[in-house]
Amino acid sequence: MAIQSIKASPPRAWAEVNLNALVANLQAARSAAGCALMAVLKAGAYGHGLEEMARFLSTQDLAFMGVANVGEARRIRNAGVDTPIYLLGATWAAEREEIVANGWTPCISSLDEAQQFNSIADRMDKRLKVHLAVDTGMGRGGFVAAQCREVLPLLDQLGHLEIDGIGSHLPSADEDEAFTRRQFATFEDIVHELGGRERFRWIHLSNSAGMLGYRQGLCNLARPGLMLYGVSPMPHSDVFLQHVMTLKSRVTLVRWLPEGHGVSYGRQFVTTRPTRVATVGIGYGDGYPRHLNGMGAEVAISGRRFPLIGRVTMDQIMVDVTDGPQVVEGDEVELFGGVIPVAEIAKKADTIAWEIFTGITPRVMRCYMEA
Repeated sequence: MAIQSIKASPPRAWAEVNLNALVANLQAARSAAGCALMAVLKAGAYGHGLEEMARFLSTQDLAFMGVANVGEARRIRNAGVDTPIYLLGATWAAEREEIVANGWTPCISSLDEAQQFNSIADRMDKRLKVHLAVDTGMGRGGFVAAQCREVLPLLDQLGHLEIDGIGSHLPSADEDEAFTRRQFATFEDIVHELGGRERFRWIHLSNSAGMLGYRQGLCNLARPGLMLYGVSPMPHSDVFLQHVMTLKSRVTLVRWLPEGHGVSYGRQFVTTRPTRVATVGIGYGDGYPRHLNGMGAEVAISGRRFPLIGRVTMDQIMVDVTDGPQVVEGDEVELFGGVIPVAEIAKKADTIAWEIFTGITPRVMRCYMEA
């Protein structure tokens, strides 16, 4: 048989991305916020695939797509998406010419930054829309509240910049309600003082937690991230979200090990009975967390849960299927998704769902479906 006629093998590890679930979560975000949305697509759309998610969401009437840096903005544009792009963090000097040339919207955190943008826009004979970033408690960027009254007139003198919006960020909306309510009040006071809705086309503060837990007040734009992908950062939210990503692998080997036999590196797990062990073709090299060792993590095979045993290795994990004699080589295994919530995996790995999603590595194939 000619080698060209042999089909490529199916993947050992893949992530199924349900686009219908994404749309349902987007609608839930619209209902929760009651205003226009900026879909946050940074970090490869939280590991779901930047270009594919951007192309799909470009049909969903978004005000902006939010990214972390110019590399992500460039990839979205190169994917043929023309939705306005917003840069969520401060930029540095070597990035700004590309931002002006492409008309991406940066947030301004310093006068020096604004002046350089203005100079570049002048040289290119362009007028660049920018948003004023206000630091109301995050401590990561933006003008602190006391600076805003002084800096806005200076920004207004920069004739090639258009102050199109104002925004801030919530650091503790899912942890500290009292602080977050004060932050909303502080932000509204600043916006009113600077001219309110008559002065700014876009006013935005809320991330997913802010949308799910608080009234939006003056804001007419919100920035859903995690909730788009089916996870609520608010533990008691009554907004129903659908999981978008299901991480899967398959059983590569099933065999019996005798009592007293070690499993995986370090022999931290030793069988206490004859044990039927399934080896699964996924590991921390695919983004499955190594810290799940000994934390009671489970996987699902044919909808039934089975315990992880031994350390997670780079390319493989082992599962006790003694009580599941129907498990055979080639069976699909769910690492998280509909049976095993990603939040459960994150908790047992002592991390957060954001890190689990963004940690899924490129060798895991993303498969997009509308079902």
